[in-house]
Amino acid sequence: MIHDPSAAWDGPFPYEVLAPAGATPDTPHAEMQDLSFELMSRRLMTPRTQRAWHELRTTRRRLLADLLLYDVELARDVGAALDEAEEELATPGVPPEAEEWLRPPWDPADRLADELDGVPLPPPPPLPQDGPLDALVRFDR
Repeated sequence: MIHDPSAAWDGPFPYEVLAPAGATPDTPHAEMQDLSFELMSRRLMTPRTQRAWHELRTTRRRLLADLLLYDVELARDVGAALDEAEEELATPGVPPEAEEWLRPPWDPADRLADELDGVPLPPPPPLPQDGPLDALVRFDR
């Protein structure tokens, strides 16, 4: 499990403080209650670790700390994300839900033809008889 770094916690996050003593989110609650003996025997009991242990030994605070953790199995989740990314890259294009939103509610060609109906157009310029068609192309400089 990974702690959400953007989550606010009053002080250091208890699982991070108690990690040297072997406390994890998978530690049974009964073992968490007895963790103070482990901390004392290994001379890890400081005001900081005592506060962290106190926060995790009460059910309410422990559940709040557990709420801020992401359940991540890196091998499984990273593999699944890579498979999904490869599948998306193999079939490029607009996702179906986006395509529906991008489609106009009318046919633009029909609407343009209706707007141009009756507009007088000048006659096309004559084609040169004895030269390349390049004479028709003009470049602005």
